[in-house]
Amino acid sequence: MKAEEFFSEGLRLAKPEYWTIFFNFLIYFVLMVISAITVIGLLILPSLAVGLVRFTIRTGRGEEVDIGDSLSWGFKDGMWWKSLVFFVIATLGMIIGFMLLILPGLYLSAAWFLGIYLLVDKGLAPMEALGKSRELVHEIGFWKVFIIIFAMSIGMQLIALIPVLGIAVNAFLWPLVVMVYFAIYEHAIKGGAKALDADFQED
Repeated sequence: MKAEEFFSEGLRLAKPEYWTIFFNFLIYFVLMVISAITVIGLLILPSLAVGLVRFTIRTGRGEEVDIGDSLSWGFKDGMWWKSLVFFVIATLGMIIGFMLLILPGLYLSAAWFLGIYLLVDKGLAPMEALGKSRELVHEIGFWKVFIIIFAMSIGMQLIALIPVLGIAVNAFLWPLVVMVYFAIYEHAIKGGAKALDADFQED
């Protein structure tokens, strides 16, 4: 797929469940802000994040979803500690990368982009998810993924500079953004399906 096709696919996926995605984002955003106030609260942020990713995956695949869907999922079946370990490794890796002349950090931000989706969707271990993410990103085109995620990130940051209105615009754009990200993931795993199946067979 070309870069622009991910945007059109993201828009197509977002349309049917736009308001469900929008209100779920608001719920998760409020919970994450509240959680970030205390040190103990920070420990549950990864679980909330993987819950949001699971909701995104289910929505993108046309499964039935509701407001508040997947809120508790990140705390079940060992996902709490897996998500915590994943975020600690990924965050430390990118911090160290940005300290090393910035470029390694930018590289890891794109290369590990699919890691959280693999953690949630395929049940991979944290390090395995990050490693497989790097393989898949290079398989579908590193620069393509890099340009899409950073163009969207920079665009939303610029919009956020607009007083008051910027925050509202970004909130309404979020359903499109998350579905574009999902479209990248879905395209990646379809292209790398044989490799993923081989990994599971080895396990």
